[in-house]
Amino acid sequence: MIYIFGSGLAGLSAAISLHKSGYKVTVISKKIDGGSSYWAKGGIAAAVGNEDSPELHLSDTLKVGDGLCDVKSVDYVTREIRYVISTVEKWGFRFDEGLRLEGGHSKRRILHKTDETGREITSFLLNLAKKEGINLVEDKLLALKVKDCEVVGFVTEKGGSFDAEKVVLATGGYGYLFKFTSNPSTNVGDGIAIAFRTGALVSDMEFVQFHPTVTTFDGKAYLLTETLRGEGVILLNEKGERFTFNYHSKGELAPRDVLSRAIYDQYKKGYIVYIDLSPIEDFDGKFPVLSKYIKRYGKKLQVFPGAHYTIGGIRINVRGETNIKGLYAIGEVSDSGLHGANRLASNSLAEDLVYGVNLPMYIDNWEGLSVDDAKETVEVKLSGGNSLSLDEIGEYNWNYLGIVRNGEGLSKLVKVYESADLNDNATLVSLLSAKGALLRTESRGTHYREDYPNKSWEDGKRIYFVVSRN
Repeated sequence: MIYIFGSGLAGLSAAISLHKSGYKVTVISKKIDGGSSYWAKGGIAAAVGNEDSPELHLSDTLKVGDGLCDVKSVDYVTREIRYVISTVEKWGFRFDEGLRLEGGHSKRRILHKTDETGREITSFLLNLAKKEGINLVEDKLLALKVKDCEVVGFVTEKGGSFDAEKVVLATGGYGYLFKFTSNPSTNVGDGIAIAFRTGALVSDMEFVQFHPTVTTFDGKAYLLTETLRGEGVILLNEKGERFTFNYHSKGELAPRDVLSRAIYDQYKKGYIVYIDLSPIEDFDGKFPVLSKYIKRYGKKLQVFPGAHYTIGGIRINVRGETNIKGLYAIGEVSDSGLHGANRLASNSLAEDLVYGVNLPMYIDNWEGLSVDDAKETVEVKLSGGNSLSLDEIGEYNWNYLGIVRNGEGLSKLVKVYESADLNDNATLVSLLSAKGALLRTESRGTHYREDYPNKSWEDGKRIYFVVSRN
């Protein structure tokens, strides 16, 4: 039996692919129809257009990744996603006609299903998993059982202790650990923290991507998809100024980290920022879900940046393997090196599908993650201290680990978490992220230090964390 934790796009695609390949699979999730995949609005990046190619997709990914991408991983995903898309279509999913453009892409290559691609494809896979008879269980992972650097089982909240030789973590990231976020409450870094405690290598935790255009409907955060900007919307401050070109030559189509800092800077200057949707033709046809809200709220909406995607996680190779035998990690819980220091729009769902659908190719032939490139690791000692609430963690992280950072604030934050209860998953993950941000004395991709505003480290240099056994 192969156990998969997480029922988002990565977990479900892996479960279905393994099931269709003849493996017995059980999917365990805190909420079977939950997770951040449902919240993904834009689409899936794939070089399927006549004037496009995996090489161009690779080039765009490397450029946005700002010198920290793992080229092998980028080549793997940008090449394989085309074939994986055809596999999902053979399973019965249908994308809408036409390709969309998003920031950072040199070609139209965003496959989509209305303006709720994540919800549509994840719902489709969930229904397919049920139809295929895959065992779906609502439960919460509490711990992994590891002996001699090899998985031997796990412990859940409701089910107790289980024996297992193969465990796949697809539990998502930690974006909910910020006061302002586009993430659901399930994204608190559980899988990363649990794997880390057992000896899994973790990396790139300082890189948190903030989505520039989050708004609120009915008092709840709502992500305004990147494809809106590809279709021609403009960003204005309350003075009516189209300010984005003051920060980047591509204006509204600049990479997300640049736009997030630009909007953040406008708010610091005292200006509210709005997105103007009126330039889009056939809005109802292109964005049918959002159009229902627009009829109530209008086409000029206030927007603000929010924590959206966490790049760091459990370090894996292109096979989804960690440094612990039998433990796999796919999707946002992992760090494959695909995104580098800054994720290219719509590459996340592509990564989910490639690592999920292709998992049967590697599941019976373990190679394991090579840790040769992680010779310089930072040991983190686990300790027990005062407990912090999620609200407190969200406030701390937004204030000191947010869009603009500095050494003074990060030092304070690290001390707060080091004196807190590191048996708590959210606290442990926040410490790893804050510590990574403090140690990286430069600005690169999503990580911006106002006290070190330029790149100074050599390209490809990563911060790896491992649990201290002393």
